[in-house]
Amino acid sequence: MALDLIDELLGVVRCLGSAGVGYAVCGGLAVTIHGAVRTTRDIDVLVAPEDADRAVESLAQAGFVHAALPMVFGAGTPAEREIRRVSKIVEGQVRTVDLLLATGALRPMLDGRTAVSWADVALQVVSLEDLMAMKRLAGRHQDLADVERLEAVAHERR
Repeated sequence: MALDLIDELLGVVRCLGSAGVGYAVCGGLAVTIHGAVRTTRDIDVLVAPEDADRAVESLAQAGFVHAALPMVFGAGTPAEREIRRVSKIVEGQVRTVDLLLATGALRPMLDGRTAVSWADVALQVVSLEDLMAMKRLAGRHQDLADVERLEAVAHERR
C-alpha cells in the first residue's frame, strides 16, 4: 500500500477537524495549493500551541503514531519556531506531519488562514501573503525559491 501524499493530507485535516483543532496547511503543500506547484514529502500544518497535544492525539487515528521530541529552530530569533513531528510508517514508507506551533510572528498567520476547496474538501490554508512571509522568515534556499514562484502567482492574479 503506497502512502499517497494527497490522501494523507486529507486524512490529516479530517482528524484535526474532528478533534476541533484549528489548523492551517503551510509549507510545500500550501505552495502548491496557492498555485506554484512543487514537490514535497511531508505535511506541514500550523496549529495553536494549546492545541498541539490534541492535534498529536487526533493524528494517531490516521496512523501517525511515531512522535518525535519537540524541536525548536532559530531559537531566540524572529524566525524561531517549535515543531511537533509525528510520523506514519507503512511497508517501509514514512510519511511525516510537522505541526508548527503558532507562536510569536506565526500566531497572526493562523488567525488569518483562509478556506480553500481542494479535492472536494474544505481545507484551511495559510493565506498567500502569510505563506510568503513565513518563507521569508525561514530564509532557506528552498523557501526563497518558493517566494519567487508565489510572487509570480500573485502577479498573475492581479
